[in-house]
Amino acid sequence: MLTATGLHRRPGDMDYIGWACRLHGHEIDALSGATGIESDVLQAMTLDHYAPLGLPIVRRPTRTRRGALNRTTCLKRFCPQCLRENRGRWQLAWSVEWTFACVRHRRLLVDTCPRCLRPPMRPAPLTDKVPNLARCTQSADRHGRTICGADLSAHTPDLASPEVIAAQQVINDVVAGDTAPFTVYDPATVTPAHAVADLRALAGDIAQTRCRRTDATRIASVADSFATAAHVLQAPDISTAAARLREHVASSAVIAVSRRAGLAQDTSTRHALAGAIELGALDTDLPIVDALRYRTCTAAPRTPRRPAAALATLTRALPTLLWPAWATYILDEGHEVDSAQRAALACLAAHVGTDTPTPTIVTMLGNSTADFTELFTAMRAVRQRTDRVDILNRVIALADQLNSTPTEIDYHHRRRLDYTDLLANIENRHGHRDPLRCIAFEHLSGLPRAYAPWFRDTQSFAQMCRVLESDRALSEPAVTEGIREFLQHRRIEEPIIAVPALPRRIAGGAHLELPHQ
Repeated sequence: MLTATGLHRRPGDMDYIGWACRLHGHEIDALSGATGIESDVLQAMTLDHYAPLGLPIVRRPTRTRRGALNRTTCLKRFCPQCLRENRGRWQLAWSVEWTFACVRHRRLLVDTCPRCLRPPMRPAPLTDKVPNLARCTQSADRHGRTICGADLSAHTPDLASPEVIAAQQVINDVVAGDTAPFTVYDPATVTPAHAVADLRALAGDIAQTRCRRTDATRIASVADSFATAAHVLQAPDISTAAARLREHVASSAVIAVSRRAGLAQDTSTRHALAGAIELGALDTDLPIVDALRYRTCTAAPRTPRRPAAALATLTRALPTLLWPAWATYILDEGHEVDSAQRAALACLAAHVGTDTPTPTIVTMLGNSTADFTELFTAMRAVRQRTDRVDILNRVIALADQLNSTPTEIDYHHRRRLDYTDLLANIENRHGHRDPLRCIAFEHLSGLPRAYAPWFRDTQSFAQMCRVLESDRALSEPAVTEGIREFLQHRRIEEPIIAVPALPRRIAGGAHLELPHQ
């Protein structure tokens, strides 16, 4: 029969029934001549029919992820009522992973024989007789000399939920070319292949998140995963899609947040939209620094694109203590922000779009090891605030502004300067030189004044520093000229201080981004 129909007789094709995946051109011609069936109809009977949707089709798919064909090309899922009505004819759609229900009979597909409880079909028949595809062909004994033979069409599964059937119908429509139900996409640019790829990626990660490894391929788990993915992709935007995904998996996840984040990162490298949805769904569960790395609080989460370049730019553009005006704006507080919070905000901004460990970033910004505990506590405190999302979005806005404009001051260089002779020969009108020099040190280097060589940790010294700041002592011409001479002596052609422009408040409390000045 194989010779008459022009099919190859290689062992690999016999073991894996490679003809079900793809027929070579000469095989199609020979089979068409032998059966009288048109070539295009024969081609549509193989899994090559789904190749335009991005499904990788190979002749021997031993490791191709394909749902019912995840190991070998054998039939595993079926609708008993369809088998009964079609005299044992198996549908091609049952072999792809996104088909989990029969919309005609409104039931889940069955993936085991009702008698032997194993997949109903072997890759190759055990006998020389033409198999009856309405009956289970698994072996009935250890030696494989007899078959199970259970009537697969006699089993009647329970009705599936309306939500599952609706999800299967939506997926069928998308596979057929109608992507309109997936409203998260731009209708002008989305293609069925793109939508199916994201659907498969989301469903696969949902299955790993919610199911144990042994249960992930069972039909109920597959249906749940794909139905959830379809519901997520029918959201109007990424933020809503992420909220839907978070609601579905929050209480049923069987893996840790770190593992879920790893899945989302891997997915985002191949499927940007699916990865963005998964990252957004993790927003409230991630550490504060990871929420900034992946922008999970924004409308378009993503993995860092050029992490090394972003880190280099931000650590040069950011002072160790964030500028007071920006710190007040980000935290939206009327009072002055303390040094620990300013240092924490600078560190948070340096995490945006980078993948460097937090201790490394903290060190690159000039913080000492002794300050790590206080710094980490201040960063973690942001996560507990009710206005967390607003704060993170303002931090991201600052980082984006610094990345998109030239750096006027290289704080990485300034942190390494020797400030021993800064304002060494100057006296202000209060006659307190060391407090004045400490303030100038912080103003010029961006480092905490406690790192200055003249700093004294006493209440009287701190009080004098506050008095000098309130009197704007650094604005005195002699002080300004002394600082400028300090820079010129080291051939630094930079302004003394350059604070990025703050966003301007507009009606309703929102903010309008202004260009860097």
